[in-house]
Amino acid sequence: MGTVSAKKRLEVIERDVIPSMFVGVLSKDDKWLEHTLKVTLPQLEEKAYRLARECKKTRECAQDDPLVDETRIKALFEEARSKLGKEHLTREAHSRYSH
Repeated sequence: MGTVSAKKRLEVIERDVIPSMFVGVLSKDDKWLEHTLKVTLPQLEEKAYRLARECKKTRECAQDDPLVDETRIKALFEEARSKLGKEHLTREAHSRYSH
């Protein structure tokens, strides 16, 4: 079994992994949201930066490839954190007022 290239793994993170976090977010519990915000997203972001460096180093990706642009990666994760964070705050506010 061969290894998956850094470029392919970056594409999967962007195309599949991050969007999948929002699928069914309403049915996921607060523990999942908190863990995703504090653990999963930071780890995944670090992995994306590492893969971007690897992709450039092996010349699988061009230096100007948007897939390995660290500013773009940062923005992608900030947007994900923002959306999930808003859902988390909405739930907290709702639980405070529903008691």
